[in-house]
Amino acid sequence: MITVQEVKAIVEQHLRNTGHFLVDVQVRPNDKVEVEVDDPGSIRLEQLAALNKAIRADLDALGHDVELQVGSPGMGRPFKVPEQYTKHIGRLVQVELTEGRTLEGLLERVDPLHLAIRIQHPSKIKGRPAKLDPEPTELARTDIRATKASIKFN
Repeated sequence: MITVQEVKAIVEQHLRNTGHFLVDVQVRPNDKVEVEVDDPGSIRLEQLAALNKAIRADLDALGHDVELQVGSPGMGRPFKVPEQYTKHIGRLVQVELTEGRTLEGLLERVDPLHLAIRIQHPSKIKGRPAKLDPEPTELARTDIRATKASIKFN
């Protein structure tokens, strides 16, 4: 059975010099391998298909007969790697704190220990847009359970 580390090594080799980054690799029972890849901009279906084909060729050459799925992380899923935070600077995010509260706001800055967001407050008058705090609020990463992109439909 193939290991997560083996798959990561293969994927990272193919991602080198592409601008794409690895988000997650999971090896499930029955030799099912799931790979999530993203890009600072956006990743196209053709790029994911080409990566799937390249990874499949390497796995076959090593004698691993697995079911392989290569995709991008879902919009409503929590961020897993620092590159996802960087990608979403300037965008709305939802931050779930370890204490149970959830904040929504514009991601301003990211560093290894903190996030800075301008918290969004809903308008009390129907039809008016929500307001953002003028100054960002800094949150320690240790106080954050999960962060994900906020999806708004108009």
